[in-house]
Amino acid sequence: MKKTMNIIAIFAVLLLMVSANTERVNNAAEGMKAPYFTVEGTDGKAVSSSDFNGRFVIVSFWASNDASSRIAANRYDSYVESVGEEQVGHVSVNFDRNQRLFREIVRRDGLNGESQFHVNPKEASELIRKFEMEKGLKSYLIDPDGKIAAVNPTAADLNEIIGA
Repeated sequence: MKKTMNIIAIFAVLLLMVSANTERVNNAAEGMKAPYFTVEGTDGKAVSSSDFNGRFVIVSFWASNDASSRIAANRYDSYVESVGEEQVGHVSVNFDRNQRLFREIVRRDGLNGESQFHVNPKEASELIRKFEMEKGLKSYLIDPDGKIAAVNPTAADLNEIIGA
């Protein structure tokens, strides 16, 4: 009897661990409600996910030392410029420790300064946790209902989902 109770207890603990881990893995996945966020840039401007209720928004996270995320931020900035901000919004969040480097890259790459935000390390850590980017920076297309429509979407994905 004691052996049976031990087996049941072990099974219950394993079941709880698996269910808790499964929930975490799916929080920032396609079809799930996007995490709420507010980004206050180091220059004082701020934006939150609620600013885009009722329309599509691309949220891209990048750093100068992560070439693929920097290229993606440029690509999304160009995409939004080509289809118009009334079709889709863009929030581009930079995680560089050096704000001067961030500003220089925005200038050199010709990025839209209105959609670019440089955050402090504490905010960066919180966003990495919320959007589950411990294994690398990502970008998200969030639909008008606040759900993640695509992770790291291509231009073709964006055109298909948004219908631009």
